[in-house]
Amino acid sequence: MVYCGKPSKGCQACRDRKTRCDRATPSCSQCIRAHRDCPGYRNEVDLMFRNESEAVIGKAKAREKSKAIAKSRSQSPIIAGPSGTKKPPLSPNSELRELASTVEPDGGFFVETLAPKFSMFPTTEERALGFFSTNSNTWFRNCDVTDELGSQNSTDEHLLASMSAVGLASFSHSIHAPELMVRARREYVSALQLTNAALRSPTAAKKDSTLFSVMILSIFETVTGNSERSLAAWAEHVNGSAALVKLRGKDQFKTTAGIKMFLQVTSNMMLSCIQRTTAMPEHFIELRKEAEKYVDPDTNPAWGLAQNIFDFTSFRAAVKESKIVGPRAVVAAGLEIDRRFVESFERLPKEWQYKVVYTDDTPDLVWNGNYHVYTQNYMAHIWNGMRVCRIMLHETIRDQLLSASTAITPIFTAFEMAAQNASSLNAMLQMRADILASVPHHTPFSAFGSKPVSLLEGSRAYFVIWPLYLCGAMDVTTKPIRDWVIARLRAIGEAVGIRQAFVVADLLTQQRVIEEWQIKPNPARPEPQHAMASSTEARFEDEEMEE
Repeated sequence: MVYCGKPSKGCQACRDRKTRCDRATPSCSQCIRAHRDCPGYRNEVDLMFRNESEAVIGKAKAREKSKAIAKSRSQSPIIAGPSGTKKPPLSPNSELRELASTVEPDGGFFVETLAPKFSMFPTTEERALGFFSTNSNTWFRNCDVTDELGSQNSTDEHLLASMSAVGLASFSHSIHAPELMVRARREYVSALQLTNAALRSPTAAKKDSTLFSVMILSIFETVTGNSERSLAAWAEHVNGSAALVKLRGKDQFKTTAGIKMFLQVTSNMMLSCIQRTTAMPEHFIELRKEAEKYVDPDTNPAWGLAQNIFDFTSFRAAVKESKIVGPRAVVAAGLEIDRRFVESFERLPKEWQYKVVYTDDTPDLVWNGNYHVYTQNYMAHIWNGMRVCRIMLHETIRDQLLSASTAITPIFTAFEMAAQNASSLNAMLQMRADILASVPHHTPFSAFGSKPVSLLEGSRAYFVIWPLYLCGAMDVTTKPIRDWVIARLRAIGEAVGIRQAFVVADLLTQQRVIEEWQIKPNPARPEPQHAMASSTEARFEDEEMEE
């Protein structure tokens, strides 16, 4: 296999015309403007290596033949050895190894790099690691961290085991080989054991590879879990990475990889806190102040937007813990945070703005005849994060208005209640419509057809599962919208292979509340307690029986 360099990621139409392709889904912007069907994007893994075995063998044979033609005119397919003896035909791989050690008549040797002494055909484990590395940009905003930490020459074994587990799960879905999922789960158990061993070492626990391994283990839970328990397992891994961030302290900002991983863990922790109605841990707030010295807000708008989400999680936790009491106080605090959300996103630079595409085609894939196209995947994720927060803010406000309407002493005037209720309802409906319009962007191009896709290639679809659940579970959601949401969740599970999408779709169908995901901060509701199963192997056996 010869490494051919990084191939072009653009669609065939853009490559033929030598135009820049933005790789948007389900169709790139160039094809949309030209009113033509976008042919889609190639699999980078298949293009990065080319089998040059036959070409190398042919050149070597021609060179030997030209030197031996004066001695023999035999037409038999043989190769001259060092002493001119004849040997029987060899297989291509054996022939190359033989050529590597063959002495030329003038006493020289073939260049050893012509015949590598390793197999030219990658093993399943090597292909699994290739799947993970090539498609890691769908999970991590800074995919160069994967390249930096994932070098097989220097990677710790617990990190390699984590990457292999997720890669095998992806490969299993890609080639429809369920038996590989069994190997993936065994690799996951091994990764857990190796990572736990690293955590017991004061030195290894602070290494970048240990933190990255825990982050990857959370990915495995999201793409393979087929029960509600996997949601708790994901949260445990996120909490574990948060504990490592605290342990690493300020020293983690001394390296570029450390800063990037801190930002990634912060993003995961924000999602966990939103889902579970808890405030961001205090050590994240303190470390964020230290990280400000290394982050330029002007070139990284997401940094400022994250502060609004920090404040939102604190607000929801305060309402739940009755630290903010009284409908008027809760409404005022909620409206202030909502105002800051609106202002922050109005000031975003042009490249952060999305395009709205209108179409009458594929109503089962595009809701209400329009969808959004974003410049980068993570931008769509951040936009939906704001929409989710605003929906939950205005649900809290409407609940407070409903509570105030039953008070003996009026808290709001009739006009105030009617105006605010209408305003909050309009904001919720608009945010819901925007989330539904973002679904095509989160879904890989191939998932729109019948062609299966790599689990990792389509793994960005995971980031829309939580917003979709929220849209389907809203009090104001109609049955047609809920049915459409359930259908899209099942399509994500089928095309991409993210099993948690099936779990969420089933719970929405049954209109059951997901205990792990608390939509409303009910002060009277006790905080559910979760713990990782004492035996991961036993949990996998239970899930396999459920299947």
